[in-house]
Amino acid sequence: DSPPVYIINLSLPPELRYVQVAKDHFDLITSLTVQFDELVERAGLPKALMHFLARTFLRRLHSNEQTRELRGIQNVTGVPMYLLVAYNVLLDLLMGCTSGGVTVREPCSGGGRGKLGRKKMMHFRMLDWDMDPLRQAVVQFDFTARKGGPVIARVINYVGYVGVLTGVRVGLSASLNFRPYKNNLETEFKRVWMRSFWHILLVLTGFRPSISSRLRDLFIPRTRHQGLFGRISRAAMPSQNLTDVAQDFSSMKSSSCYLVFCDGSETLLLEKDHNTAKAMRSDSFIAVTNHDVSYDDAATVEAKQIAVASTSLLGTGMEEILAESAGRKEVLTRKWTRHAHKSRSRASGLWLKVEDVQEWISEYPVTNEQTHFATIMDPTEGNIVWTRRY
Repeated sequence: DSPPVYIINLSLPPELRYVQVAKDHFDLITSLTVQFDELVERAGLPKALMHFLARTFLRRLHSNEQTRELRGIQNVTGVPMYLLVAYNVLLDLLMGCTSGGVTVREPCSGGGRGKLGRKKMMHFRMLDWDMDPLRQAVVQFDFTARKGGPVIARVINYVGYVGVLTGVRVGLSASLNFRPYKNNLETEFKRVWMRSFWHILLVLTGFRPSISSRLRDLFIPRTRHQGLFGRISRAAMPSQNLTDVAQDFSSMKSSSCYLVFCDGSETLLLEKDHNTAKAMRSDSFIAVTNHDVSYDDAATVEAKQIAVASTSLLGTGMEEILAESAGRKEVLTRKWTRHAHKSRSRASGLWLKVEDVQEWISEYPVTNEQTHFATIMDPTEGNIVWTRRY
């Protein structure tokens, strides 16, 4: 089905923005305690101790505004703040994802039958996660600066989550994929592991923003309210230029991840490490799942195993995950290669129809039994063209 759409009025105090969302999904949000216990059990950790530690140290997010939004959800549902903080910080870990950009031509709105408009890049995105109860938590948030005002950003998100994993506004779209690699792990294991652990600890305790919070700043202007219903000040939106985005996000401290940005003309992929990134661009087609490009380039099975063991914190235990990731990407890459071969003589160049993209990303294994949603975003118009919740 299609996820429900909520209008989030940013002129409201942060505590009041998600009141209706929390009321509509009361049972789902209150089940976070059960979800937290399941994750603790999977990790083989003592539940009582983990609840005590989380209650003691997980008190807020780095952003005051986002912390106040969570307090509003807490006021409606009664869910402890530490569980909402853990949910917002840890949700992006171990997500299987497929993201990318592709050139598309749509029918002309006022043209004759069969006439197509200009070419532009659209951003496709699927999110997979092994947490079935959260499927019904997928919603679309349309943000406005004032009541009844125009939509300034659209985000596909989970109820109770105030960062951005998938979003679009006029001129820019973005998505985040889990990356199971740490650069230089083979030669500097202890330093890399400690740096990663320290970063997660700082994010959990609110001393450093998460990467999804950083992405949010690209789409939703920060606001400051003086008192519950006092004067509002709003920060300026950052640059939507892909070169600036690449520079800013490459150097910022974060957990390892893949970031995909699209401005409608070009798509940027960042293989992000703690404070560095490898950038790749395309104005025709690019895709990423949950493995580095170097894994695709490995010529033999032995080379792939070495690549996994030398870059993943979990060593060779990640082989199955990466093999599944490679399978999803290979399906899309082969489809594009065949399409490019068939279209090489077409005067108008390489492009797809939106329906073609929708069909490609809906096929197994790109969409699979763990997929929570699939979407196509148009950063040229700032719209979400198509979304399906599974």
